[in-house]
Amino acid sequence: MKQPLRVLVVGCGTMGGSHARAYQHIPEFQIVGLVSRTPASRESLNRSLGGGYALFSDYDTALETLQPDVVSINTYPETHAAYAVAALQAGAHVFLEKPVATTVEDCQRVLGAAQESRRKLVVGYILRHHPSWEKFIEIARGLGKPLVMRMNLNQQSAGPAWSTHKNL
Repeated sequence: MKQPLRVLVVGCGTMGGSHARAYQHIPEFQIVGLVSRTPASRESLNRSLGGGYALFSDYDTALETLQPDVVSINTYPETHAAYAVAALQAGAHVFLEKPVATTVEDCQRVLGAAQESRRKLVVGYILRHHPSWEKFIEIARGLGKPLVMRMNLNQQSAGPAWSTHKNL
């Protein structure tokens, strides 16, 4: 069997934790480190994953130290472009939570870095296919043409609310 791809998970909040738990269950991936500016979030995620992962507060240090095959970026949007470009230039594939960047220019910079490095860039837009969102779209189409639609259901759901949301 091929060696698993070594993954650096950046951002240890709700999305980072969700992705880290998924990587832990996929044999083709091996988490090698967790990055978060907040000690409590990275330590909490490390504990919930069974512990033992390298922990970093500084992204550049983690990237240089671990030299991962894949970087999973689950941070605030204003960091996406810089983090993705750095990972791609370091030779890592990138899973990037949406949005790719906060400006068109930065988005083009990320896409250029992916093309130049010949690394994969995957953008997470999973909720577009969430059953609740699909149902919302179906209902909204019968209401006329709204100018703006926004849904904030994502992974914030827990406890009884999750039971409701997952059954929509």
